[in-house]
Amino acid sequence: MEIQQSFHIPFAPEDVWRCFQDIESIVGCLPGAGLAAPPSGGALMVTMTVKLGPIVATFAGPGTLTLDGTERRGSIAGTGSDRRSGSRIKGEAIFSLHDATTEAASTRVDIRVDYSIAGSLAQFSRSGLVQDLAERLTAQFSDNLRIKLERARAAPAVRAAAHAPAPAPAATLDLARLFWPMLIARLKRWMGLSGKRSADARSRRD
Repeated sequence: MEIQQSFHIPFAPEDVWRCFQDIESIVGCLPGAGLAAPPSGGALMVTMTVKLGPIVATFAGPGTLTLDGTERRGSIAGTGSDRRSGSRIKGEAIFSLHDATTEAASTRVDIRVDYSIAGSLAQFSRSGLVQDLAERLTAQFSDNLRIKLERARAAPAVRAAAHAPAPAPAATLDLARLFWPMLIARLKRWMGLSGKRSADARSRRD
């Protein structure tokens, strides 16, 4: 399966790229994702915790990171398995940063994800909702990245404080929470399309 997404962030490409080089920080921007150990060179130990109703799956496994500062692009690849469900996931995310053509400093981030899921959770990967889920995850990732960049901009003030707040632990990715807004959005699109077809049919009859 392949998913392609793009989003804009209101910061210059060099600032966004600097944040992407902080792998612990950038992994923390994705809901449910985390690192089981500090990065060692390009080697990672990645975890992903997903909740769907009463089912909680925690995927863990090795990964690799590559960065190309000249082109401002890179990739994260890895595999993981969940002992409870017996499911396995393998994937690679390739990302690239581009200077957006706007008056203010802005960056367009393009992401392409290739993945496969095996085991009891494989049926979810074949659902048409996966694309909607990817769009919402991308939006959350973008929001978290923007917040981190805003905090980095205010870093001198934070360092001057007596006690800086501790970083929040990675939150579990609750698929059920995302499912209902996605279902409602799909129903609205379907009803809009259905209404348009009915109007077109009436117009042809008239």
